[in-house]
Amino acid sequence: MALTISHILPRSTASKYSLKAGDEIIGINGHEIRDFLDLQFYTNDLILEVQLRDQSGMIREISIQRENAKALGIEPVPYECRSCRNKCVFCFIDQMPPKLRESLYLKDDDFVYSFVFGNYITLTNLSEADFARILEQHISPIYVSVHATSNRLRKDIMGYRRNFDIMASLRRLSDAGISMHVQIVCVPLWNDGEELDNTLTELVNSGLDIISIGIVPVGLTKYRRNLPLLQPYNKRLALETIRKIDEHREQCDLIYAADEFFVLAGLPVPPLEYYRDFPQTENGIGMLRLLLDGFQSRKRSFLKELRKRERNYLFITSKSAHGSISSIATYLNRKLENQSVRVQTVKNRFFGARITVAGLLTFKDIKNQVRPEPGEIVILPASIFNYEGKTLDGAGYEDFHRIFGNDILCVDQFFEDWDWI
Repeated sequence: MALTISHILPRSTASKYSLKAGDEIIGINGHEIRDFLDLQFYTNDLILEVQLRDQSGMIREISIQRENAKALGIEPVPYECRSCRNKCVFCFIDQMPPKLRESLYLKDDDFVYSFVFGNYITLTNLSEADFARILEQHISPIYVSVHATSNRLRKDIMGYRRNFDIMASLRRLSDAGISMHVQIVCVPLWNDGEELDNTLTELVNSGLDIISIGIVPVGLTKYRRNLPLLQPYNKRLALETIRKIDEHREQCDLIYAADEFFVLAGLPVPPLEYYRDFPQTENGIGMLRLLLDGFQSRKRSFLKELRKRERNYLFITSKSAHGSISSIATYLNRKLENQSVRVQTVKNRFFGARITVAGLLTFKDIKNQVRPEPGEIVILPASIFNYEGKTLDGAGYEDFHRIFGNDILCVDQFFEDWDWI
C-alpha cells in the first residue's frame, strides 16, 4: 500500500524538497504509509527518510530535514472509510428512506475514524494487522459498540457470522493501555432488563480501561420494512432502565443514560455533576444539560440580541428538547417587556413519531407545520443543518427565507453561539 499526495502546500517543507501531487509515499523511516494517520504518526521526527513512487512508476528516496514549527505541507487524497459488514437488528441506516445525501448511507466501522472523530466501531471487522497497528501506534481512546457482553446475544443482535469474543478483545486493548468509550444501544426484549444488568456488571467488574459507558435507546423510524420487529421504548421501560443504570452508577459513575430516557420517563434533566466531563455528547448524552447550562451562562447576551429587533419570536424545537426550550422561553418572557417568545414543537413526520431529536428534523416538516405570526422572527436549532448549511432533505438557508420571509435566528445546540441567517 501507499499514500497518494493530493497536493503540496505552497512554501511548505514538502514543496522545498520537490514533492508533487500524484506522488505516492511508500514509506517513511522504514514504516509503511497507508493513510493520513500513518502520515501524521511517522512524520514527527526531524529527519525523514521518504520512499516515493512518482507518476511514471519510478521509485526514489529523499531525505527531508524538518523545520521546527513549520508544516510539512503534504495533503493526501481523501481517506476511504471502511464500511461495516454487520447486519445489526437496529441499524439506523437500514431504516433510512432513499434519495437523501449520499454520505448519510455510509455504514462506518473504521478504527481510524473512531480515534479521530469519535465514531463507534464494533471490533468484529478488525483484522489481526489492524489490532497490531492500534497497539503499535497506541491509537487511544477508541469508541466501541458493545451492546452485550454475552457473545451469543451480541452475535444475534449484530448479525455477524463468525464467533467473536468481545470481552477478550476489550481485554487485549486495555492490557496494551488503550482506553475505551463504550456504547450500548438498548433494544427492549433483546439486551435490556436482565441482559443489560449482566452487561453492565461484567464491564464494571472487568478492570478494563473503560472511561465511559453510554446507554442509548434504539431509534426506530417508519421505514422499517423487511426488518426484525422491534419494540420501542415507552415511559415504563425508560423508568426501569434509568433505575437499573442508577443502581450500577452507585459502583461506577462512568455510566450514563441518554437524554431520551429522561424525556420518555418524564424526569428532569440530571444536574451538571451527573455527566462529569461530558464524554458522550455525540451520543445524545448530556446535550439537554449543556443546552440549559449554556443558556444560563449566556442569557444576558441572548436577551440583548432579541431586543435588537423589537419583534416577537417563535422557537422551533423537537419533542425531545421541548421541555428545555419551554423553560428557556418562560425565562425570556419574564425579562422581555414589549416582546414575547413562544415555542412550537415540530413533529417528525419524515422519519416517524418515534424520532424526536432536533438534528433529524427536515425542512419539509418545518415548512408544513410552522406558521409564524405576522412579523414574528423564527429561531431555528443549528443542529438541523450540516457543515454545508443543508438540512437532511437538502434545503438551505435561502429555502427558509423563502417560506418565512422574515429574519431568521439560528441558535447553536448548546447556546454557545447564534447567528442571523
